[in-house]
Amino acid sequence: MTQSLQARRVVVDREDQILEILWADGHSSRYVLDGLRRSCPCASCAGGHENMGNRPDPAILALPSLMSWNAVRLEPVGNYALRFVWDDGHNSGIYSWRWLREACPCAECTGLSLP
Repeated sequence: MTQSLQARRVVVDREDQILEILWADGHSSRYVLDGLRRSCPCASCAGGHENMGNRPDPAILALPSLMSWNAVRLEPVGNYALRFVWDDGHNSGIYSWRWLREACPCAECTGLSLP
């Protein structure tokens, strides 16, 4: 795994509804939890197996939350991904480190100025 895909620290901030990943190369990614839930890469949420793992629109990951996710849990999947267990019971989305890094919604990664 390349250094840019290795997470040094992963923090779920339930109060601010943010997942923050500090990557081994020093880059920091901040994702709105509700955006991650709306962008779930599983076959059911993505609209079929052919769409699994597609990079989501980074703007979705930076939109303000429509829902609060207070009991969200993260589980490691090998050394390549995280599985989220959401308050609504959904747990089949596997968010690979590559997917998360490529989906980073920051202006540096997207070239967009997001709120």
